[in-house]
Amino acid sequence: MIFFDGHVHFFWTGSLKPVRPKWQPLIDRGLRGIAAIIISHHPDDVDNLLKLIPSSYHDRTGDPFFFNEKAGFRISTAQNMDEDNFKIFPYLDSRFIERESADLSVYRKKGFKGLKILYIPEEDSELGILGWEIFFRRSKKESEKLIIFMLEQAFSFGWPVIFHADLRRYKGFVKEILQAKPGHPVIIPHFGSSRKIIAELMEQYECCFTDFSSLLPFMKKETKKYIDFTTTFNNRILFGSDTVFGEPGLTTEYFDFIMTSISDDNIRTNILSNNYKRIHGYIN
Repeated sequence: MIFFDGHVHFFWTGSLKPVRPKWQPLIDRGLRGIAAIIISHHPDDVDNLLKLIPSSYHDRTGDPFFFNEKAGFRISTAQNMDEDNFKIFPYLDSRFIERESADLSVYRKKGFKGLKILYIPEEDSELGILGWEIFFRRSKKESEKLIIFMLEQAFSFGWPVIFHADLRRYKGFVKEILQAKPGHPVIIPHFGSSRKIIAELMEQYECCFTDFSSLLPFMKKETKKYIDFTTTFNNRILFGSDTVFGEPGLTTEYFDFIMTSISDDNIRTNILSNNYKRIHGYIN
C-alpha cells in the first residue's frame, strides 16, 4: 500500500548511502516519501543547541548526526534519494531563527519547500525545552511578531506549514494563524496535545490538518478512542511518526499499527497517502 511519513526529523550529515538500506524494507512495502524537518540555522555549540530540542532526542542529536551545511551537506543532496520514486520533501525548522536571519527567501533558494515552526515562546517542562523567552531573552509578543513575519513569507511562497503548538496553552494564537490565510494548509502535529481542541479547529477551519506523530504509545493504550477519532477526521489527519532519519523502524511500527487497527481501505488511504499528497503536491 502506498504511504508517506509526514513527520521525520532530519538529524543527519554526509552521504545518504549508509541510511538508504535502512529505509529499503519500507520502500518495498510502499513508502514513497517523507516530510523531512531540517534545522539549517542553529548554534554551533551543541550544549546550546540542545536547549531547544526535546530532551527525548538528546541522545540522538549532535555531531555528526545533526544537519550542518558546514559539513558539505545540501538540501539538493537530500532530495536525491528518489530511486524507486522515493521523495524527500524538505521543511525548514525555524526554531533557532531570529529576526536578522528570518529572510526565508535565502532558504527557499537552498531548496526548502515548507516551514516548520516549533512554537515555544515559554519554557515547556513536558518536552524539556528551555523556550525562547529564556534562550533569546525575547518576549512572547516579540516571538509572535517574528512567527507572523515568517508565516507571511511561507504563505507567499505557497509553502505548507507544520505548526507545532500546545493548544492547551496557545489555542488563541493558533486560531489567528488559521484565520490569516484561509485555504492554506497548516498542520498542527501531535493532535495539538488535545484531541478536543484540534477537533474544534478542524471543524472550524478547512485549512487545519494534524498528525498523530509521537502518539503511538497512547494510541496503543487507548486504541478505540484514538482510532475512532482518526476515523472521524480521516480527511484531515496525516500519517506521521516523529522518527529521526537514521531510525526508520519507528515508521514501521506506526504503519503496522494503522494497517492492523483500521480495516476500511478508503480511510487508510486518506491517512497514509491522500492527505499527504493534497498538501505536498506529490506527483507520481
